Amino acid sequence: MSTVILQNSKIDEFFIRLKYKLRSKLKNKGKLLLGTDILRKNKKTELFKIVTLNIEAKVLDAVENDFELFNDKIVLLDLIKSSTEKFLFYSYGINLQLNEKILLRSLYVKFLLTNSDILLKLPFRTLLNFESEIFRTTFGPIYPKPSRKFLEALFDNLIVEISNCVMQILINELSFLDHIRQILYKSKFLSLRNIERFKNGLAWQIRVKLYVTYPKYIYSSQYGIWIIRSSGIYYRIIYANRIKQLFHLKKASLVTLTLLEIQDFLAGRIDELLYLIGDGFRNVITITIGQSIGLIYRGIIKKIKK
Repeated sequence: MSTVILQNSKIDEFFIRLKYKLRSKLKNKGKLLLGTDILRKNKKTELFKIVTLNIEAKVLDAVENDFELFNDKIVLLDLIKSSTEKFLFYSYGINLQLNEKILLRSLYVKFLLTNSDILLKLPFRTLLNFESEIFRTTFGPIYPKPSRKFLEALFDNLIVEISNCVMQILINELSFLDHIRQILYKSKFLSLRNIERFKNGLAWQIRVKLYVTYPKYIYSSQYGIWIIRSSGIYYRIIYANRIKQLFHLKKASLVTLTLLEIQDFLAGRIDELLYLIGDGFRNVITITIGQSIGLIYRGIIKKIKK
């Protein structure tokens, strides 16, 4: 019992630091769109706090119960569902119970569930046990041990991704309601035209991410994460070994890998071809100039002899 109490105090301390960072501007400093970009500043802060509190509650629940019995996909889906419902209730006063079918209509929800191992299971297990094998097999040897800042970054990413997912659901399902737009959205997104443009941008981005960026990152042992800093939210690429996911890619994603292989192959051959052309050109120039100098020299000698 004392061990659980001690662990709970450490978790409380850890989440206090996470919640403190939410006092920052939370402005998107990355090149990618976030669904939260559409929100007013106070509503964005409110959403991030709700998501953070929900994650903290799940971590504490994992301490009280055996985390090995938790299904990371179910936990993640429940976090998305409860965060969306609570945000609507506290911001708009709607006590709405979302159907799982509505959630799974979102391509972004499906994408996050596909990545639930590294998005949710890994940071949860590492926080509960710093000697967790899943951390070493994923980030070692580049990141051999989970530092506090690195673990915070993983939870920052989880908070941002769930908040982003919540907004993608609301934008797709409820943006047609005038009151929703007036209460939650920035002034420039009050018109349906601007919302549709923003929605189309998000839709295009997730498809590129799902079928191009995601398989490319897995193939290159990379992982993109969002990090919360005092000056805003930044997107960073870090090393991550995800070889297992490589064998579970869908056929559409495998096309990207094939194109990458062709690109790598041609890049090597083109470099060799350019080298041969350059080397041949250099030899031709050297021989030509040498012969020209020889002819000039012989001409000068003949004139001197005369």
